[in-house]
Amino acid sequence: MRILYPFNPLNTKEADEPYQEEYLAVKALGVSCSLFDFDMLEFEEFRPEPKIEPGEIILYRGWMLKPELYELLTKFIVNRGGSPLTSLSNYLKCHHLPGWYDECKEYTAETVFFPDDDKLEANIASLYWEAFFVKDYVKSNSTEVGSLATTVAEAINIVELIKKFRGGIEGGVAIRRVEEYIKESEIRYFVMNGKVYSPNSVVPQVVASIAAIVMAPFYSIDTIQNIDGNIRLVEIGDGQVSDKKSWDVSIFAAMLAENS
Repeated sequence: MRILYPFNPLNTKEADEPYQEEYLAVKALGVSCSLFDFDMLEFEEFRPEPKIEPGEIILYRGWMLKPELYELLTKFIVNRGGSPLTSLSNYLKCHHLPGWYDECKEYTAETVFFPDDDKLEANIASLYWEAFFVKDYVKSNSTEVGSLATTVAEAINIVELIKKFRGGIEGGVAIRRVEEYIKESEIRYFVMNGKVYSPNSVVPQVVASIAAIVMAPFYSIDTIQNIDGNIRLVEIGDGQVSDKKSWDVSIFAAMLAENS
């Protein structure tokens, strides 16, 4: 397996700053890595260095990509003789909330999906919920307002803020029922080739059950405890574009090396 990282625009021999430590750690373990110009991908230019060798499985580790750009990346990889570890369909299965929700609904907050159209306000009002957690298929609102709304008007305002600061709604609007969580209890796990990896060597049964349901080569599972002490699923994400969060880089690199 070869891991593909975006390079640092200020030093093309290094990975982009958030990935440099990981890049050095996996290389030290003997994993083949290449760097490429992430910003040129949208201009249909792809020149990884070192080059992709025919027959190599390619794992991308970098910034989030919209579906059309991820599809373009996979086509470039195939055209150079490689094979993407994660297909476009598996990327969307984990990267977009509706891709995994039905399989995992018993473990996570109730969620309803709506298109971003002129019926959105009426659709949200029809839920009759006391509060709403508002996001698109990928991200929540990162401004000071946050993503929690107690009225339909507030929910619509959050949608408008997402469009303003993220350039649009990806996929559609997801309205999630609010649950009470213990904030500091959130933990990220990774599943790679069917095996669950933990930052602390502990894998709760809930996480193991989710991993047995979601069939994709590499993804993250975020869990949190609710106020009753039960572990709840916050979200699933494509592992290629998921941050390490609290993981020690040596543990994360060892996981990648084990699967290379």
